Amino acid sequence: MSGDQRRSKSRQVEEFVFITVPYALVGVLFLIAAAINIINVIARYVFSDPIFWAEEVLIFIVIWTVFLVAGSITYRGAHLNMDLIYSGMSASWKRVINIAIALTLIACTIFTATQSWKVLVLHYRNHSVTAGTDIPLVIPHAAVLFGFSFMALAAVVRIRSYITGKFE
Repeated sequence: MSGDQRRSKSRQVEEFVFITVPYALVGVLFLIAAAINIINVIARYVFSDPIFWAEEVLIFIVIWTVFLVAGSITYRGAHLNMDLIYSGMSASWKRVINIAIALTLIACTIFTATQSWKVLVLHYRNHSVTAGTDIPLVIPHAAVLFGFSFMALAAVVRIRSYITGKFE
């Protein structure tokens, strides 16, 4: 297998992990959320008996969808940019800025994931649950840990793209 074929295969695996799987999971979660919402509307307005847990579950689904896709956005380099000044810089200054962005992104996501782990452990040890439905708070807080860890991993995998500023 040549170097280009290996790179191509590795790129396919990366895209599967960072794009295909998260988008598929988010699609399923949105379908579940839509179903819960429709059933809750019918229960509320037709039977005057809303599903008491629906809103909390919908909020948790939204939290998970945001953090599942955050790694994909990082992988594609699609974060919001303020590039008015950047676009006028020379290539060498752009490289310096890109390196600073990549290192800052990786450091901040790792720091946030570490802090999220501490919060997750506290919720687990205290058996913390939601007020309305007794859903363990570990579930929504695990999304934060997963999301920032996934973002850090995506940035590390695409470090060369971050440094060159070229995402294909």
